Amino acid sequence: MQTPQLSDALTDFNLHQAWSKVYEKQGCAGVDYQTPAAFADRLHKNLEILRDEVNYKTYQPQPLLRIELEKPTGGTRLLSIPTVRDRILQTAVTRVIEPLFEAEFEDCSFAYRKGRSVDQALDRIQLLQRQGYHWVVDADIQCFFDSIDHALLMTMVGKLVTDVGLLRLIEQWLCATVVDGDRRFVLSKGVAQGSPIGPLLSNLYLHHLDEALLDNNLCLIRFADDFLILCKSRDHAEQALELTDSLLGELRLTLNTRKTQIVHFNQGFRFLGVQFIRSLAFKTEADEPNLLAFPERDEEADIDKDLTELGRSHPCDLDPGIPCRDDGSERSAEPQTIMQLAFNNANVSAKDFTAREQPQGNLERPDEQDLPADHEQLLRTLYLLQHGQVLGKESERLIVRQEQKTVREIPAIKVDQIMVFGNAQITTQAMQFCLQERIPIYLLSGQGHYYGVIDSFNTEPVLLQREQFLRANDDAFCLKLAAAMVHGKIANSRLMLQRQARRHDSAALHTAADALKNTLAHLGGASSLDELRGFEGSAANAYFQALSATVDDSWGFSRRVRQPPTDGINAMLSYGYTLLFYNIYSLLRSRGLNPQVGFLHALRQGHPALASDMMEEFRSIVVDAVVWKLAVNRQLTPDDFDYPKTAGEGCFLKPHARQTFIKALEEKFNSAIAHPVTGTALDYRRCMEYQVQHLSQVIRGIDADYQAMVLR
Repeated sequence: MQTPQLSDALTDFNLHQAWSKVYEKQGCAGVDYQTPAAFADRLHKNLEILRDEVNYKTYQPQPLLRIELEKPTGGTRLLSIPTVRDRILQTAVTRVIEPLFEAEFEDCSFAYRKGRSVDQALDRIQLLQRQGYHWVVDADIQCFFDSIDHALLMTMVGKLVTDVGLLRLIEQWLCATVVDGDRRFVLSKGVAQGSPIGPLLSNLYLHHLDEALLDNNLCLIRFADDFLILCKSRDHAEQALELTDSLLGELRLTLNTRKTQIVHFNQGFRFLGVQFIRSLAFKTEADEPNLLAFPERDEEADIDKDLTELGRSHPCDLDPGIPCRDDGSERSAEPQTIMQLAFNNANVSAKDFTAREQPQGNLERPDEQDLPADHEQLLRTLYLLQHGQVLGKESERLIVRQEQKTVREIPAIKVDQIMVFGNAQITTQAMQFCLQERIPIYLLSGQGHYYGVIDSFNTEPVLLQREQFLRANDDAFCLKLAAAMVHGKIANSRLMLQRQARRHDSAALHTAADALKNTLAHLGGASSLDELRGFEGSAANAYFQALSATVDDSWGFSRRVRQPPTDGINAMLSYGYTLLFYNIYSLLRSRGLNPQVGFLHALRQGHPALASDMMEEFRSIVVDAVVWKLAVNRQLTPDDFDYPKTAGEGCFLKPHARQTFIKALEEKFNSAIAHPVTGTALDYRRCMEYQVQHLSQVIRGIDADYQAMVLR
């Protein structure tokens, strides 16, 4: 099994899944009084800040809030609750390391594990009884969760998890500060009851006990710190108890002598809320299973009831002096899934997502998969396409006006980037808001020529950018990285030719595909960036000349012409590459890399070279695929373009054609494929983000080699 890395925990997909799980629990606020609903108000920004803090090693867990809960059977239980942001990060880490831990765990352990339950543990007890195991060591560990030795636990974790970033986080969570009223103290031992990662760590700590008892041919049923050892004679039971006491001593734990006993089924005993006596087993109201120790990991709804009620409380219910917020709004219909509920609370709905691309005509979707209906776009783009439009801001909403009439209102939380085409305007208030919220505003001509970007100044990623600049001065590093990027571009271009060859009877497509295969074989021999760019250029020429055979002659397309485009196909390609370029630019910027300093394209004033580098592997599988779909299916025709009237002018999309093209490209961005490396269903924007994150790891030296995203 592949060893998990910190980058796996911090992917956009994993963080959103973790947030959804935390939101589902609806637990109470932590010491910062921030509820899951309040965190959701600025979900995207909050998750981005959390990830940046971890990446740049500025993350510090906030103190744990000590809460006292009444047990159903009387008495109280003390929980130490992390803040929402810390619960999300712990859940994200748990998601990526849990499979590794589960592969080690034994079948005798039933608590806090997917697919395992109280009923399964009880069934196992009754089965063993029928097989003649009538003597029972009914054991309980003294203050188990508060007695776990941190050094021993981290040694156990280190045998499974090797990534230093993950180990650093786990150690930080173990040694957290606890706030209990006016008292503050640091945990020197124990695992915080109430933390999402606690159950996994607790099970790992007792894994040594499980293994040793099973190795001695003992029948063990363990549910967290409560466990039974079933034997066929009292002598064997006494030996098992002696061995257990010794093993717990190795773990620096002790038995709770008050609750530990050797008993026969005829005498009866209680375990997991069930009374066993002779061959009978019936539920009691006492000694319910210890799932309340970790509310975020509860899988039994009836046991979780008290914590659910606590989670419904506002912070002011815990401390009357704390102001709380409740807008009292009502929804017209209840959401059908927890994810929908979470997105609704974040002011995001399925209506904000463009429909996924559907196959038309004889065009296939060999890679694309369905995503959940509540799948969230990664970069939500506001396009201002009409001349005279004005973008303003009122309260927390962006307002688009045309001739002083409001034509659209968008909650600001739903916008990640703005693209302004032509003679549209932005008010000072809207511009200031975008700068504060780090929402870039791209200014382009009506035909898509880039003028500039209005962006905030951010010094957070300076350390990463320093490493990026040093790498850019390393000729060997640049050549190796650039070769991987060019390989990705040519391999995906060849795939496009092969797919078109299945739809069009053209020898040119097969010939070009073979030529690109030959080019791929020679890339490794390139001794300089110029030679590598030569391979790239010759492959691009062969690629586009072959593709010209797949479109009607009325398009007038025979080869790639960039500045200016001379026909409708070239106009769509240029327009699409522009939009792809600035999506990549936004992802680079949001992940802390400098878009200006690249490794394949030459560094020159005013050219974001790294954005050009990163878009290469996506050109054919995203933009070219959309262009050929629109052209072959006649969704756009040559009549939808303005052609040059004099020499030197370009061919451009008409206004309605621009809208059609943007809609089709957005649908493509938001359609899903199985990522060729992870196998996870991701939309194309998240695939781009994955590559940006991967590049960042290569620059830091965490990943050895850059692997371009190549579809199969």
